[in-house]
Amino acid sequence: MTITTTTRGVLLRRAGTLLVAATLAGAPAASAFADPTDPATPTSTASAASSPSAPAEPSPDPSSPTPSPSPSVPAPTAPSPSASATATTLAPGGDHRLAGASDTTLLAATGTAAPQTVAAADFVARTLAAGDDHYVYPDSTYFDGGNTIDAIIALAGSGTGATQAAESLQYLEDNLDVYVGSGGEAYAGPIAKTLLAVVVAGGDPTSFGGVDLVADLEALETEGRFSDASAYGDYSNTIGQSLALIALVRAGQTVSTASVDVLLDQQCADGGFRGALDGDACVSDPDATAFAAQALIAAGSTAAAEEAVTWLAAAQADDGSLESADGIPNANTTGVAAQAFAAAGRDAELAAAQGFLASLQYGCAAPAAVRGGLAFSASTRSTTEVTDSDLRATPQATLGLSGKSLLSATLAGAAETTTGLECAGTSSPTPSTTSSAPTQPAATETPTSGSVAGGAGRPGAGVPTGSLAQTGSDLLLPLGLGIVLVLVGGLAVWATSRRRGAHA
Repeated sequence: MTITTTTRGVLLRRAGTLLVAATLAGAPAASAFADPTDPATPTSTASAASSPSAPAEPSPDPSSPTPSPSPSVPAPTAPSPSASATATTLAPGGDHRLAGASDTTLLAATGTAAPQTVAAADFVARTLAAGDDHYVYPDSTYFDGGNTIDAIIALAGSGTGATQAAESLQYLEDNLDVYVGSGGEAYAGPIAKTLLAVVVAGGDPTSFGGVDLVADLEALETEGRFSDASAYGDYSNTIGQSLALIALVRAGQTVSTASVDVLLDQQCADGGFRGALDGDACVSDPDATAFAAQALIAAGSTAAAEEAVTWLAAAQADDGSLESADGIPNANTTGVAAQAFAAAGRDAELAAAQGFLASLQYGCAAPAAVRGGLAFSASTRSTTEVTDSDLRATPQATLGLSGKSLLSATLAGAAETTTGLECAGTSSPTPSTTSSAPTQPAATETPTSGSVAGGAGRPGAGVPTGSLAQTGSDLLLPLGLGIVLVLVGGLAVWATSRRRGAHA
């Protein structure tokens, strides 16, 4: 995007009583590490549009996955809505497009994106499997529920990987309290996101892990706002509010007029949406706008949704990308914008966004471990192994590549496994579905060097698979620059950890 986003929240790491990580700056979906629905993200900052929502406190041992009870805080009582919003019924698997939008198949988009979607989904599935069916926060073993949900929805959008999606959903169910809160803690964004994941997977959101997600989310609504009930403060934001509306509508519930009005109050004069709820200033945030647009389409507020999508279209660069607050065109922000374009029937903008996303995808010239995945940006390509930013960029980008949205993604009818594209010179592709994926032109370029994070213990590291041709630049750097590149790589890793890039 070409529009500046507001500063991101903080990534919460609670060990013992509570560990609060350093503040992360960047666009909601564009930074690689925080989650806009994360309770660790204060309301005064822009919401992050990616995955890690703040979970319940872990035990005193940070390496322990078992959380200890959080201080008991009574959840606010939701008032009886005085009026209900006119929410449209969303047919499973079908986008609810704005009036007058095209309902035709996105031929131009799918002609470019279909193979890339298949390859990206394969990356998602195999990195989930390598990580015991879930993702973790950067440089930790702590369950990242938000990014894991992004991956589940990405597989649903791709129409593949149903088995892995089900296994990851089971992991989420088994560790639900860590993500949505327990012992009096209840986080609106994570509950909404979990509710959406269960609906996408065809499960019962009123009985998931022994929890009625619908009732718990509705209990957090006060005067239309879905807020956290937490001893650590309320970190709800525009993306979380949007996810609540989307999830409830997809679950067949009627959303209150007040809840839609709260979201509409975040719309700026230019048509975009700010990330922080009821902030002092109104600076449109591309990630928040993308989520809000989908929520308004679901709730039937089509005029406001059209303004939001028009703002996103104006923020789109000629190459199809959208930028984060730090001015970097990236896969996370572009991926969520693509979802909004799909929901609104903006075929041309969607196709352009998909073209940019495909340009960030690792192909056959890249190491086997990263093939099919997407780099966060052109400057953060890994030349060796899977990075944290790859794991966060790829799920949201995959849904964008698929031409689906949060309103239409469903696991119904999805193939059980994913298909890796066979590269020339490799012995065999990854396990395939019944239908074979189209092959891609031979790679002529190699990825540029970028930040490299992680190691053999990181999800996806060292997992071979086939994929599509590499898009990028073939750079053979002089040996004399080796040391310099190592230093630059280290700085890039540090810089990436200060940005945020995944979404709700």
